[in-house]
Amino acid sequence: MKTLSFLLLLLSFNGLMAQIRVDVTNYSVEDLVNDVLINSNCAETSNYEAQTGSSEGLNGIGYFESNGSGFAYEEGIVLSTGQAKLAEGPNDDIHNSGSDKWLGDADLKTITGSDILFNASYIQFDFVPHTNRISFNFLFASEEYQENYQCTFGDVFAFILTDSEGVSTNLAVIPNNKLPVSVTTIRAGVDGECAPRNLSYFDKINGENSAISFHGQTVSMIAESVVVPNNSYTIKLVIADNRDSQVDSAVFLEAGSFSLGYNLGEDRTVAGGNPACIDEIITLDATVEGVTDYVWFKDNTEITEWSGTPVVDVTDSGEYRVELVFSESCVASGTLKAEFIPIPVIATEPENLIFCDVDGNASEVIDLTLNDKLVLGEQDATIYQVTYYLAKEDAEAFVNPIESPESFELTTASQTIFCRISSGNSCFELTSFEAQLLGLDFQSDLEEEYILCLDVNGETIDPLPILNTGLSNAEYGFTWYKESVSQENLIVGASDASYTASQEGVYVVVLNNRGLGCEFPLSTVVITSPQPEVFEVNFVSDPFTDNNTVDIIAEGEGSYLYSIDNTDFTSENRFENLSAGEHIAYVTDIHNCSVLSEEFTVVDYPRFFTPNGDGMHETWTIVGFPEMEDPDVSIYNQYGMLMYQFNGNNGWDGTFNGKNVPSNDYWFKVEYTKDGERKEFKSHFSLKR
Repeated sequence: MKTLSFLLLLLSFNGLMAQIRVDVTNYSVEDLVNDVLINSNCAETSNYEAQTGSSEGLNGIGYFESNGSGFAYEEGIVLSTGQAKLAEGPNDDIHNSGSDKWLGDADLKTITGSDILFNASYIQFDFVPHTNRISFNFLFASEEYQENYQCTFGDVFAFILTDSEGVSTNLAVIPNNKLPVSVTTIRAGVDGECAPRNLSYFDKINGENSAISFHGQTVSMIAESVVVPNNSYTIKLVIADNRDSQVDSAVFLEAGSFSLGYNLGEDRTVAGGNPACIDEIITLDATVEGVTDYVWFKDNTEITEWSGTPVVDVTDSGEYRVELVFSESCVASGTLKAEFIPIPVIATEPENLIFCDVDGNASEVIDLTLNDKLVLGEQDATIYQVTYYLAKEDAEAFVNPIESPESFELTTASQTIFCRISSGNSCFELTSFEAQLLGLDFQSDLEEEYILCLDVNGETIDPLPILNTGLSNAEYGFTWYKESVSQENLIVGASDASYTASQEGVYVVVLNNRGLGCEFPLSTVVITSPQPEVFEVNFVSDPFTDNNTVDIIAEGEGSYLYSIDNTDFTSENRFENLSAGEHIAYVTDIHNCSVLSEEFTVVDYPRFFTPNGDGMHETWTIVGFPEMEDPDVSIYNQYGMLMYQFNGNNGWDGTFNGKNVPSNDYWFKVEYTKDGERKEFKSHFSLKR
């Protein structure tokens, strides 16, 4: 039982580790073309040629099969810039076969505009298609996807299709931009060195258990072209190292994918921007010499009444397919999707748009799309679009539309705008309107920003900001909006030249010049400035220092300024060299909405006192004594004799046992508690009679 379990595990492991197999000995070029790539009687092939690294004992051309590896293709042809056999996985080494003595290919260099090429492998053959379209599937793989090679090095390949007049086209291109497929044009990118490029066409970086030995590969792609039936063509499938002979690359062609189909024309769909309209007829012409039967389908259901007919008229939406039967072994097909839509209408004629030249520069950026809703009405905006043009001919031809109609720069007193409603380049309706720019001598007092003051609870503090345009009600009409101009944002009842705001946000006032009849918006923003949620004074220095220092702490959503004892407000919140005694700390927001204050006392001691009966400096005590925690004060003469003790708010009157002590220096010791720790301070002062 243990042996069987081990065997099953081994078989499972081997299945996960499967790789493609490559045969470089048992297939001729003609076999690879006719039995592997094309495998169809819909084309006549001839004049088979090939070139690879035979002079160096290397064969870059071979047949491959998936071998249960999960590779994208079950079988096909591999063309490599090195030994094709090395294409077999896993990807556990960097293959670098071939040298600069193995030459490149002149046709490939010309059609791709590449540098000096090396290690070229190609298959070439002539064919005569019976139909008007060819296509086949391929993917590209390369060792150059390692490290940062993909940023600068790109081995190249091409499928060079040459017609009977000698005109050549490369079919191995990226569909969206027609760039040749290579490592540098399709890549994942390298952080800090090169960005991803055409990433949707890049498949993956291969691991150690991959089906093929190359470091990275593209997704399966399609090479395709329209051809003329029964004309002679040459196709050259070629790959080479570019700029040096180092590091191998390969292209894999899927067996049987060389399809000779029929091109019925471009799909007519809304998504494609060219649907048909319900009164239109789409004629599908599949006429090809040598066809014995035509079989038509709509949405995969055969249309028997069209059987044998090469040309049909389509008036209903659907996917149409034709099978062109040349013989039992040669049946080509073509498809076309058709969508028929109702003819668009101008729901409501657009309005002339009148704008004011607010700044007097004879130019104003205006929004033409204000007429979209009128023209479109209830018609489906996912099908029909409204586009704008400066010339009627352009509107009719569906060329040169105004690219940003929502921000069109009007530079003339009056401009005719042509408006087209259609579903892309399909049936359409045209109309027009005037965009007018009227001169206006205009100035407004409306500021760019206003402040709404808030207390610590978020409630507004009077006075509220007044958004004042400074304009005359006799000359202008006013409509106020919150955030943007729309019916739902209309501030009901706000129709004066000013508005008192009680909320933060953007405010827009649309001005209507009563004399000219033009409208234009002005906007401002109201921001809040709240009081601090936390306001306190923190002592940075200990008591009795030579530099009494405090920090004023204010915490909240605003920005704050600080002051002590009515000095100028500053953004600096630390204050030094404070005198002993009572002080007042102030905090305000940067917009001076309100001022908060907090009293505090700096603890210190007087350096002298004069108990002489004149009413000044009669006692010595600790300034700010009540602010200290659990204080005890002891006073000594110069000989260390205890003269007086106190721990209340009283002080020493300069007597000992009821008698005046002489003028002299006296020492004191203060014991107090700070932050839970008992501390002690010693110093001296002078008694003067």
